[in-house]
Amino acid sequence: MKKLIFTLLCFITISAFSCKSTEVKNATDEIKTEEALAEDEEFSRSTQDVLITKETFYADKAAILQIISELSDVMARHDFNAWLTYIEPESIEYWSSPRNLLQASKRLPYKNKRLNTLNDYFDLVFVPSRKGRQIDEIRYISVDSVKAVQMQEEQDIVYYNFIKMNGKWMVKIPPLQQQ
Repeated sequence: MKKLIFTLLCFITISAFSCKSTEVKNATDEIKTEEALAEDEEFSRSTQDVLITKETFYADKAAILQIISELSDVMARHDFNAWLTYIEPESIEYWSSPRNLLQASKRLPYKNKRLNTLNDYFDLVFVPSRKGRQIDEIRYISVDSVKAVQMQEEQDIVYYNFIKMNGKWMVKIPPLQQQ
């Protein structure tokens, strides 16, 4: 009789634990499925106009987010020379032009400031416009061109443009839009 009671208790205990582990496994699987769906949605949003593999997408996103993290440190230190190493040469040339800096000065929110050098652009435009921003996702424009964005209510706010040069992602500062 004792053996029978012991066997029944063992069976009930094992059954209870196996049910619990099935519930935990099902909940974990459900979370993984939701994460996979969210990742698929992000991948679709990010690559809708460009043929990119998921592997390339995740590798590029990781590399770009790493660069943005490094740039955050550079901006916090106001290290202009380090910043230049992240900027593609065409942008440096364009934004070093006194004519372009003068045009950009006219668009500054503060009227008593003027952009005379690329360093002024770094201090008065680049750093303040990105300080404290959180980049959520990237959007491919082409295989070698990406925008880093913050999503707000189904709208993308672009904080960085990147182009791939010689296998390396570099920040591209867009030229002024002619008015």
